Amino acid sequence: MEINAERVFARLNELYECGAQEDGTHSRIAYSKEDVAGREIFMNYFRSIGVQPRVDEAGNIIARLEGTDPSLPAIMVGSHLDTVPDGGKFDGVVGCMAGLEVCEALVAAGHKTKHPIEVIVFTDEEGFRFGSGLLGSSAICGFDAGASESDIDMYGMQRADVIKSYGMNLKDLPKAAKAKDSVHCFIELHVEQGAYLDRNKLPIGVVSSIAGVNRYEVVVNGEANHAGSTRMADRKDALVTASRFIAKVPQLVAEHGEDFTVATVGTMKVVPNSVNVVPGQCIFHLEIRDQSQEIMLKIEEAAKACLMQECESAGESFTFRKISEHKPEPMNKWVKDTIEESVKELGYPYAVIPSGAFHDSLIMAQVFPTGMIFVPSINGISHSRYELTEKEDIKKGCEVLLKTILKADSMNHSCC
Repeated sequence: MEINAERVFARLNELYECGAQEDGTHSRIAYSKEDVAGREIFMNYFRSIGVQPRVDEAGNIIARLEGTDPSLPAIMVGSHLDTVPDGGKFDGVVGCMAGLEVCEALVAAGHKTKHPIEVIVFTDEEGFRFGSGLLGSSAICGFDAGASESDIDMYGMQRADVIKSYGMNLKDLPKAAKAKDSVHCFIELHVEQGAYLDRNKLPIGVVSSIAGVNRYEVVVNGEANHAGSTRMADRKDALVTASRFIAKVPQLVAEHGEDFTVATVGTMKVVPNSVNVVPGQCIFHLEIRDQSQEIMLKIEEAAKACLMQECESAGESFTFRKISEHKPEPMNKWVKDTIEESVKELGYPYAVIPSGAFHDSLIMAQVFPTGMIFVPSINGISHSRYELTEKEDIKKGCEVLLKTILKADSMNHSCC
């Protein structure tokens, strides 16, 4: 069975171009006309090999290649097709195209697996329009995705109207849930979206776990006053105090974290936000990610203590409120081990690494045996038009996926 890298790359390019915008950018935001067009192109690839995809109640595309034993649970593979604005051609899409290529290679070789293979394109992984993603994978797992018909997107449109492009009705979302024993395993091939593999010249990453993410709203309260007549010694500048704390965040991570621990302040609001007024209030969001909930909580406590010290020194007050929490999710041991065995048999250099980014696998791993395969992102760039993964690395990733599927196919469901 041969993986055709040229075919995979040509399809990646075709799908990328269907998101072309008038300003020269490329976007396939979930539920947009470009996204709908891309989904149709993808389904047509399957139709060309005699497989008719279906769209479930959550808008997930599922293409099923039947096995020799219809009583066996499915081996699921896939990812997502939606992008962020001006996103790259590889994030998510590589995993979908890899699933397609594996099926096409099996069909061409006349090889039938025992288990059926289901390639899935999850709905709205990125969550750009409504501010929360992973909708399709949440529905598959029977989880409440927190979506309401009255949700308003960034364009002022209601979710109930937006999802019509997928033929969806939120009331039917629970019908998309799959029984736990209907899935043998789920495997997601994805670009790393980090620089570790590229920096270390490794073509494959075997994912150990997906990082947990805790997010906090932090408010520093100073005193708004006239910027011209308030002496520097008399000021209670909330922005200056917040900035002193933020500058210490990297040191907090260095002291309490590990190699892949990260913390970020990515948003900030200054009140009253006037050029001639000393900032009386500063509101920002702190995000902490790690593979260990214990480490995230240590950094949380250290951050609170640091902020308290800065505020007491400045004569100011603060609030520190957790607004969301996602615990780390390890990959299933037998699936991870099977991926690793496949890489070794193929003779490719690899590393076992965590994922700092969210993926549909974060949700799937909570219900089904789940594993992830990473291929390099050049210079660690992703969510960008400059995102690049080399053709040869994609081919190797597809080969690892194919071998892993064949190995998983030979395992009894009861032993896994």
